[in-house]
Parts: sequence; C-alpha cells; structure tokens
Amino acid sequence: MERGPLKCLFVSSEVAPFAKTGGLADVIGALPKKLREQGIDARVVMPYYSKMQNQFFDHDSHFLTSYDVYLGWRVQGVGIYYDDTIMPTYFLKSDTYFSRPELYGYQDDYERFAFFCKGVLEMLRHIDFIPDIIHCNDWQTGPLCLLLKEMYSKDTFFSKIKTVYTIHNMKYQGLFGKEALNVLDLGNDYMTPEKIEYHGAVSYMKAGLLYSDKITTVSPTYAEEIKTCEYGCGLDRLLGDKLYYKIQGILNGIDYEVYNPQNDPYIYKNYTWRSIKRKQENKSKFQEEYGLEQKDSMLIGIVSRITDQKGFDLMKDTIEDMWVMDEIMQMDVQFVILGTGEKEYEDMFKHFAYKYPKRSNIFLTFNEPLAQKIYAASDVFLMPSLFEPCGLGQLIAMRYGTVPIVRKTGGLKDTVIHYNMQTKEGTGFEFEECSGYWMYKKIEEAYTYYKEYPDHFKQIQLNGMKKGFAWDDAAKKYYEMYSTMI
Repeated sequence: MERGPLKCLFVSSEVAPFAKTGGLADVIGALPKKLREQGIDARVVMPYYSKMQNQFFDHDSHFLTSYDVYLGWRVQGVGIYYDDTIMPTYFLKSDTYFSRPELYGYQDDYERFAFFCKGVLEMLRHIDFIPDIIHCNDWQTGPLCLLLKEMYSKDTFFSKIKTVYTIHNMKYQGLFGKEALNVLDLGNDYMTPEKIEYHGAVSYMKAGLLYSDKITTVSPTYAEEIKTCEYGCGLDRLLGDKLYYKIQGILNGIDYEVYNPQNDPYIYKNYTWRSIKRKQENKSKFQEEYGLEQKDSMLIGIVSRITDQKGFDLMKDTIEDMWVMDEIMQMDVQFVILGTGEKEYEDMFKHFAYKYPKRSNIFLTFNEPLAQKIYAASDVFLMPSLFEPCGLGQLIAMRYGTVPIVRKTGGLKDTVIHYNMQTKEGTGFEFEECSGYWMYKKIEEAYTYYKEYPDHFKQIQLNGMKKGFAWDDAAKKYYEMYSTMI
C-alpha cells in the first residue's frame, strides 16, 4: 500500500506569532511552514496562554475536543482548539496552568509542563492525526520523550512514533524537585544519574536527551561545543561519551517573508542590495525620531536579551583604566540597544545612555517594529556572546545589510565570515578570545573600514545581503533525518 506524506508534530512551549519570549518561538513559527512546502504534513501544538485570548482566533468556533489528564493523584481537564490560518496548530487550554501573565517562572512549572507533555500524547487519541515523528523542543517538552518511550509505546497506537529532541539552549535545563516524579507517574528508580537525576534534581532536559530517538542542536558548531566542559552545562560527558551517536547540528534559518528589507512595513525606506543607498535614509530617520545627532557616525545596534550569556560583561572590562564602552565611545560612533533582561546590565546601559546623550539610546522592552527599524538603521550589529547556540540577530542583520561583529562561538562561528580585504570575501568581523579588549579591537576595525574604506564596507554589506539563510537548507536536512527514522 502506498504511504502518505510523512507526518510530523512539533511540540513547543512557544510559537511565533502566538507567544514568544525568544528565538525558540521564531524557529517553530517558521520551520514547520517550510517543511509543509516540501511535502511533509507538519503541524504544531502549544499551550493556549491567557495572554493570547481572542488575539488570533475566536476559540469557541475552533474547539475540537476535551478530555482529562492524570498527574499522579490529580485529574485536570484540558480543551483542544485548532487553527490553520497561519499553519495547522493545536492549542491545549487549561485555565489552571496557562491563565497567567507570563509563560514561565512559576513554582509549579514542573507540573504545568508535565501536564502539557501528557496532554499532547493524550490528544493524539482524540484527533485525526497520528504523527510519524514528534519533534520536541527544549526542557519544557523533554518528559514527553520519556513518557512515550517508557509508557505509551507499549500501546500499539503509539508504538511506531519516533521522537526528535532539539536543544535550543543547554543553559536552561528544567531542574525540579522530586515532586516532579509524582506528576509524571514515575517511580524513584528514575532518580538515578543513569536516568533523569541531575545533582539531586529531576532534569526535564535530561529526559529529552536520554529517551529521544534523535537529538539536534541549532548549529553544527554548537553540536560539538556541548560535548565539552565549557559549553555542556554539566551534561557534556553524557552527550560526548554516551549520546554522541544520535546528535546532529542543523543550522537555523530565518523567515525571509518576515525579515525582508524590500517590503518590511516597519522600516522607513525599503531597499534591496541593489538599492542599498536607501539604507542611509533609515539611519537618518531613526536618528531624528529617537533623539540621536543627525550626523554620519557609525551606528552600532544591539537587539538582544540583556543577560550574561550575551557577553555584556565585556563592556565593563578596562583598557588603560577606562571601561571598554567608554573607549568605544571615543570614536565617532552612536549606540542603540533594544531588549530586557538582568537588572545589572540594564542599569549599565542606562548609565551609558545618560553619559552619552544624543549619541546613545536604550529601549528596555521588546518591540518587533522597533527591532526592525534598528536592524535597518544600524551600520554594524554587535553580538559578543559568551556562547550562542545559533543566534538569529546576526542573520537578520546581514539580511538588512548591517555588518555583524561577533564572538567566534556556536552559530556565530558557522554564519559570520571575517572580511578579507584582498579577496573581498567575508560578511563581518569576528573575535575569538572572550575579552573586552578584543571586542573593542574588532569594533575599531569595523570603524576603520566604515570611515576610511567605505567601498570595502559596502562590499561587506552586500556580501551579507546576498548570503542565503532562509529555512530551505535546514528543512531539507530535517526531512532527510526524519526519513531515516521511519
């Protein structure tokens, strides 16, 4: 009998445009759509958060079914809603667990996402869709791999389903107390280093790593880095010695329909690589609207979570008794940052914005239209990350003709090529050593090109804009991987 299309269900705690805190949502908002173009019946399932209510669809008319989910001695009802306007998406609705102001950060997160994992598996009994592959993402979905392998696969209904588990960031592992065993209906025998115990805690990520059929990371370099002590966040020996055979790094892409300076509705002036002169108009308008001096300073942009992972400690390094940030501002540059995060770094950037009025600005929020304006207006884009599983900022920056300055790690290493003046090849500037001095030197190098070699600077811009970072290549690799699994 001829087989139908391969079926894949993406399971994620956030999906753009419905709910987003970071790059995970962007990935799940784009990759399934690209896989559908390649003939895979790819669908998505996520929680129905209260902040989404009535934002995207009238949920009453999209109701599919309801059923009970058992969490130890607890019984919780769940409603399933469905919408395919953007892509086929199932929503698990529970006022008990998901009617809250934020997506994460609650004491019962272990129970909320145990409910989500069990709810997804039980959902398959109630809908007309049995996937060949369940593609799980980050710690919130790790237990699903364990539950399927250890319990549900004994039922012939589930026995042929395979799982892929994608690590988007090793730092966030979902570590909880022993009470997590109860809601997952697991015995104490799972609380061992050989199973899901991690330094006395239950690790949801470890559950995904151990019990999935394949592990992927979001860049080839990061797939190797997580096997080392420096980047493995305590799981490097497990990954390098025991699970290495099922790990594959597949580089993320970006959605070229969303990030396209040719028709981006949020920027001041649309342009392409053929009309890159128009990019200057975006800079001038941005300076005018947001209180920066109207002059041809090199505009440095950052759109990021403001955390230690992103390398912002390097701003406080010193060069000859002067903070690196102060050294940078001795050049004819302007500086703008958009994002939220740790108070220490927010206060630091507030200080610099106060110290350098008309030359710097900080927006402690996340605002998609403003982010697009910054990408289009900036001359260079700074990402000095301590580690970066993939990074989307540098990909978007290159798409907009903004030259990335990055630390050579993870996906930044895989996507940014240091410019060579002789060959005119390269898309940005890299530094390897994690120091404020070397970050400063690369900003200084970019500044030299900007001021003294404008033709070369334009060449770097054009090289980046012509690079291909759409999802096509990644989708092809995922398709090939899925096909080997079924």
